[in-house]
Amino acid sequence: MHRGNYIVFEGISGTGKETQGKLLVRHLKTRHQPAILLYHPSPELKTVLHAWRRSRKIDHLCELYLLLADRESMVRKTLEPALARGTWVISLRNWVSALVYQGKTTKERDRIRDAFSAFEPSPDLFFWFDMAPDRALTRINLRHAKTGEPIGTFESVKLLSQKRKTYADVLRHIPHTRIDASAGIDEIHEHILAAVASLPASGLH
Repeated sequence: MHRGNYIVFEGISGTGKETQGKLLVRHLKTRHQPAILLYHPSPELKTVLHAWRRSRKIDHLCELYLLLADRESMVRKTLEPALARGTWVISLRNWVSALVYQGKTTKERDRIRDAFSAFEPSPDLFFWFDMAPDRALTRINLRHAKTGEPIGTFESVKLLSQKRKTYADVLRHIPHTRIDASAGIDEIHEHILAAVASLPASGLH
């Protein structure tokens, strides 16, 4: 049995990562390739973080330790077992998000790399979903109006712009494929499928 492929979608909020993740999982399953979609942080921790940020001040290092525990559990209990049985894993964010959102200094980013590298596997493909922050915020507001999902702490034009610049900085040292997230859904999906088909033994050509 071949080990499953591990694919990561990263980028600021509102860039369509979840939409494309679900499309890719559906595509793989239609070709009889088991696949799952994972979230980082997990939905449970996301709820905790949102409540904590509203009720008290939580600094970025406290958030880091919560994220580490959450991700280690996800990798050990779900991600690695899935890959071992041949299931493909599409992860919406991984430890790179911690570099962007919790790493304030070079020293802190080095600390984050060391901590996550103890258990986080390297992805077979890494996609950076990139788009103008004002367009991302428009999507975020539409999502909020449609689903009631709360507006996140980092979801303002100012902070989205800051984090987009940070992504560009940290990804200079991390192999990745940039996705123009302002393109149409079908166009982005086809771009992703072309990259996925190039994976060794993907069987999806």
